[in-house]
Amino acid sequence: MVKSIAIIPAFNEEIAIGSVILRTLQYIDDVLVIDDGSEDKTKQTALLAGAHVLTHPVNYGKGIALKSGFDYVSDLSYDVIITIDADGQHNPDEIPELIKPVIEDGVDLVNGSRYLNGHEENTPAYRRVGQQVLDHATNISAGIHVTDSQSGFRAFSNKALPCFRFNDPGFGIESEMLADASDNGLKISEVPITVRYDVNSSTKNPVTHGVGVLLKIGKDKVERTLKK
Repeated sequence: MVKSIAIIPAFNEEIAIGSVILRTLQYIDDVLVIDDGSEDKTKQTALLAGAHVLTHPVNYGKGIALKSGFDYVSDLSYDVIITIDADGQHNPDEIPELIKPVIEDGVDLVNGSRYLNGHEENTPAYRRVGQQVLDHATNISAGIHVTDSQSGFRAFSNKALPCFRFNDPGFGIESEMLADASDNGLKISEVPITVRYDVNSSTKNPVTHGVGVLLKIGKDKVERTLKK
């Protein structure tokens, strides 16, 4: 029997986190929330909803939150690990399709893509332009072809767990993980997902955020090239 766990990094997500956990538990055996220094009741809500919770004393960033989560599950006997955002943008009902390639086809990293089947109508135009730039940079850096490099909705085999460096503490982690998967010869595929933008709780400026991620992709490529 396949054993699965969802890792959910969360920062001040008390409004959405309970629903995300309850809906995820319909398809996944366990849920692990990394409360990344929240100042609201994210931890309490997550516990009430049935999740295990790791707590950071301050907000370290998504990359470090994911590292804590992957470190936690690395010594446990899970066959499938998924990551899903805490803000309710992702649809947990799509989890079965996300994990199917891992279970049935031996895929090591399944990337949930908003754009696999073409243009996603709900994405604001200015965001999509920036995302296309990051997709292109990630694909060149990692030597792969994905259509949604910044997706936080992913599934992993347990084989993938030791392959990630988690050097980037922030949102550049999405591209870094794809590069690590490619460098380690992991099997990567994509499945289509949907996304809601009416629940977006991010306070980050998308332009400065995108530029920051782009710079990190370039820096990471240089560092990886020098080590080869």
